[in-house]
Amino acid sequence: MTRPQKNKTVWAHRIFFPAACLYATIVIPLSVYAMTSGNAWPLALVGQGHGFEMLFGYALAVVAGYTLGPTEPRLLAALFSLWLIARIAQYVAPFSVPALLLSANFGLALGWRIVPRFVVAKKWRNRVMMPLLGGLCVLPASYLVAQQLGAFAQTRLVLHEAVLFLSLLMAFMGGRIIAPAIADEFGKQGRELDARVQPRVEVALIVLLIVAAPALVIPGGAAVAGTMAILAGVLILFRLLRWQPWRCRTRPDLIGLCAGYTWLSIGLGLFGFSIASGGHVTSTLHVITIGALGTLTSGVMSLTHYQRLRRTPPPAALVIWMLATLTIAVLARVAANIPHWGNPILFLWLAALAWTLCFGTLALLFTAELYRGWREPGRNRR
Repeated sequence: MTRPQKNKTVWAHRIFFPAACLYATIVIPLSVYAMTSGNAWPLALVGQGHGFEMLFGYALAVVAGYTLGPTEPRLLAALFSLWLIARIAQYVAPFSVPALLLSANFGLALGWRIVPRFVVAKKWRNRVMMPLLGGLCVLPASYLVAQQLGAFAQTRLVLHEAVLFLSLLMAFMGGRIIAPAIADEFGKQGRELDARVQPRVEVALIVLLIVAAPALVIPGGAAVAGTMAILAGVLILFRLLRWQPWRCRTRPDLIGLCAGYTWLSIGLGLFGFSIASGGHVTSTLHVITIGALGTLTSGVMSLTHYQRLRRTPPPAALVIWMLATLTIAVLARVAANIPHWGNPILFLWLAALAWTLCFGTLALLFTAELYRGWREPGRNRR
C-alpha cells in the first residue's frame, strides 16, 4: 500500500492574504473609534499606533504573502504565528518592549527568508530589492531602538521612512507587475508596448528615493528629502503614461493597478511638498497609504488569488468595487483634515466604512478559498 503524498510546500499568500485583509478590516474602524470616542481605546491604535499597525502589521503581512512564495508548512506556520502573536501583544501591552520585540523579530525573520533570494539577481536594479526589503523588515526593530532611547520624534520618522520604503517598493514592483501585464494585453490586441520596465526611469526612481530616505532623518535634510519625493512622483507619472493604460479598457484589473500607481505619484508629490515646506503631512501620508498602498495591495492580492485559483483576472465587478470604495476612503480621509469642509468625524467614519467594505470583501473571498483548501488539500499547491 502506498501512502498518499503530502504537500511539501504551501503558497504563503493562502495564509497571509486572508489574515492581512481581515486585520485591515478590523483595525481601521477601531482606529477611528480610538481617535473619536474620547476614551483612547484600544490604546494600541492611539497616536502612532495606527500607523505602526498598518505599516508593520498589514503591509508586512502582504509583503510576506507575496514574496515568500511556496513555503514549508512548519516554517510558514511559525512565521504566521509570530506575526499573529506580535499583533495580539501590541493590543495587550501597547508599545511595550516584549510587543515591539515580537514585531521586530517577525520583520527580521521575514527578511532572513526573502532577502537572500535576490543575491543571485544579475541586474543591479534587481539587487536593489535586497537592501529595500531588508530595510523595510528592519524598520520595526529601528522603532524599538528609537523608543528605548526616548526619541519620540525619531519613532515618528521611522514610520515616515517605512512609507518611503514602501513607496519605492511599489514603484519598483510596478515595472515587474504592471508593465508585463500591459505588454501582454497589447500583444493580444496586435500592438507592441515599447516602453516596458523603462530602466533609466527606474534607476532615477531608485536613486531619488534612496537619497530621500536618509535625508529625511538628517537634521536640515527635509528640503532635500521633499524635493526627491516630488521628483519621484513626477517620474512615476511619466512612467505610467508611457505604459498607455487607457488602451487596456477591457482589463479593469490593470486599470485598477494603474490607478494605484497614479495615487502613488500624487501622494509622493504631496508628501514631498509637505515635508519640504514644513507643512502638515497627515493628509499626504494617507494619499500614499490608502490610495496607493490600499489600491495596489488589494489589486495585487486579488490578481494573485484569481490567477492561482482560476487562471483568470479578477472579476470586473470586484475590481470596480475595490476602486470605488478605496477612492471614497482616500478622499474622505483627506477631507477630514481640511478645515471648514464639514464634520471631520463623519469623514473619518466614511473613510473607515469604505476601507472596511473593500477589505472585508477580500477577506471573505480569501477565507472561503482557504476553507476549501482545508477540505481539498490538493488545492494548497496553488
